[in-house]
Amino acid sequence: MRSERREISALNFYFENTLSINELTRRAEFHMSSTGNIRTLAIVFVIVLAVAVVPVRVAAQTPPTGNLWVTYVNATPITTNTGDSLEIVFRVVYFCCDAYLGAIGKPADGIKTATFLLVSVETQQSHEYPDTPVFATGNSGEYRADVQIVPEDPAGRVWIYVKGNSLHSASCLCTANTPSETVGPPGNTASEQTYDTSDMSLIQIGQLPSPPSPSPWSALLQGNELLLVGLAAIVLLLLAISLLARRRGKPSPKP
Repeated sequence: MRSERREISALNFYFENTLSINELTRRAEFHMSSTGNIRTLAIVFVIVLAVAVVPVRVAAQTPPTGNLWVTYVNATPITTNTGDSLEIVFRVVYFCCDAYLGAIGKPADGIKTATFLLVSVETQQSHEYPDTPVFATGNSGEYRADVQIVPEDPAGRVWIYVKGNSLHSASCLCTANTPSETVGPPGNTASEQTYDTSDMSLIQIGQLPSPPSPSPWSALLQGNELLLVGLAAIVLLLLAISLLARRRGKPSPKP
């Protein structure tokens, strides 16, 4: 009996140790697979991040080099009439492409003339002031021009534009080479096309049209008179109903 118990104990010990070793092996394999999965995910994340970042730099939008750009257009006064003088202030920049910083804006110097375009908001009627002399204000890339309002100008609300390709500068220098002739802006530019929110090139030429005088009925509708008239009508209606009720309620005279 003792020998049988010893054999059974030995078998139990063998099976328990075998199960323990198998369990440890499975845990080790699971730990190794988990660690491998984490490393794999980390490597995949790095690759995806590299693929996502690198093409953005390579396929970025081409810098707007080679043109003059108007970044500010302001006209004063905002209300004017025929014969009055209108002051137009605008800023001009050009862009150079840097290998590390990308497109860098620089003030454009040496501009002598500009063409301005006045366009009516309502009718799209326009009038052009070609080759108007402009003068540097002292601020970098900023110029000032004065034009006189003439009868040919559209009346009402009018946009003031710097006409496209009407500016010329021979002082734009991006490299150590000789400055090149640069033209711009690419299109007609008013304050609504600039990124500067402090400018305004929308003006009023001529007096604002006076609103038509309201009719008596519209004046009645806009005021409190309509409410009073309604209350009076209700009171009269109630009085009429009360009188009719009294007449019907009276007994007829006996013969």
